[in-house]
Amino acid sequence: MGRIDYIVPTWNSESTLALTLSSIRKYGRPNRVIVVDKHSTDRTTVIAKNYGCDIISSDKSLGAARRLGAREARTDLIAFVDSDVELLPEWEEVLRAWADGRYPDAGVIGALYDDDYLRPATAPVSLLGGNGAFGCSVTRRGCVLACTPLDSLSSGEDALYAEFLAEKNLRWYILPVYVNHHRELGNISDTLRWRWLGAGLRRRRGFRASICKSVLGGAVIGLRMNGLDISYRENLTLRLNYFIGYMLPGRYFEIDREKRRS
Repeated sequence: MGRIDYIVPTWNSESTLALTLSSIRKYGRPNRVIVVDKHSTDRTTVIAKNYGCDIISSDKSLGAARRLGAREARTDLIAFVDSDVELLPEWEEVLRAWADGRYPDAGVIGALYDDDYLRPATAPVSLLGGNGAFGCSVTRRGCVLACTPLDSLSSGEDALYAEFLAEKNLRWYILPVYVNHHRELGNISDTLRWRWLGAGLRRRRGFRASICKSVLGGAVIGLRMNGLDISYRENLTLRLNYFIGYMLPGRYFEIDREKRRS
């Protein structure tokens, strides 16, 4: 497979961006790296310039940033790598999977974060309407451009994209390939992270009493979110924070690493 364009959305990402860009240069076989920056006030754009990235400024949502990067891209296949993700040598397996055409119905082929957000995988996972992480994935530029509802989301945009692909009978493949997810370096707490995810669900689905019952019921009976191997208390805390974000999407829909809220 030839080189592909990489898209990296940023917002005050100086603490992790050099790790991300260095790893793309080492393991990603990039044609270009396009940084879509949300008017960062730290050294984010300086770092991006030092790595020779093309920089686009945008104050839109994360989903809109992904589509803006796709519009700027020049390759049919594009990769999304978030600014706190570090690729590892095994990333080349994701690229090989596209190159050898082993998944002809693929809409996305992606890797896994190393922070247990998703269940660990030892074999490829094939999802129709389900998703992995957008921030370590390869997909087709044309599909991203066609998915205009992405523009409205900053959280849960990966789930929306998976549903869009499913309508075209395209699957989201997750390979047992891991990347480092350096959330801790960006000082984003788990509390805020789960509130952000809950806010994204509210923006995507709207308010539904059934969702409230599901989230709170799972907290009471101890149904682990995402199948995570955590204690009852940890699961209760996680679900309650998810519920707070769901109920207060205006407050938790965006995460700014410089202006964090707990």
